[in-house]
Amino acid sequence: MGDQEATNDVNEDVEKMITLWRNELNAPDMLEYNNDLVAALLEQIKNQQEYIDSISDNRECLTEERSFTNKLYQMEIDRLRYMLASYLRTRLKKIEKYSQYIIKTPAYLDRLSEKERIYAQQHAALVATHLNNAALSKIPDEHQSLDSEGMASEPNLDEFVFCQSQGEVGQVRCDDRGAEFVQVREKDRHVIRYRSIDNFVKSNQIFLI
Repeated sequence: MGDQEATNDVNEDVEKMITLWRNELNAPDMLEYNNDLVAALLEQIKNQQEYIDSISDNRECLTEERSFTNKLYQMEIDRLRYMLASYLRTRLKKIEKYSQYIIKTPAYLDRLSEKERIYAQQHAALVATHLNNAALSKIPDEHQSLDSEGMASEPNLDEFVFCQSQGEVGQVRCDDRGAEFVQVREKDRHVIRYRSIDNFVKSNQIFLI
């Protein structure tokens, strides 16, 4: 693989990560974890950091121009680290908020990484123990279950979001009855219920902003 091809691959991964990050930040739902992309970016960050450090350590070759270039590279690496950390932190916040719902919903468990699944199960167990000790043990037995309707918070898919289409999407239903539609053309921007575009976000036809 040539240098230019490798650079193109890195740039493509970064653009994909930016979209993944923005979608996760702005979606009221828990989106699917992209293990391959995150792993690839972490490996690229590691390799680039090692390269920059090796150049910086070689004082004989460290010209003023090279030093300036290294600082630019370091800024880019720090930007990628921030984006990845923000992406993972956003997911953890959602897991903490919806852990009780996630662990009993297979479709949501499938969206998590292995470490996230473990965290969700541990968090849900801690919350259940805390609630039982603090409140549930003091109310009638028939109302003590966390599996009762309304006890576990779940994502509100009817929340309004800002979005932009990647290409021509066509008509998108924007109400529960199927009576109202909006025509979504390439690069159109809309404010719409997330539920209406959920599948388009997952298929990368629409991204959140």
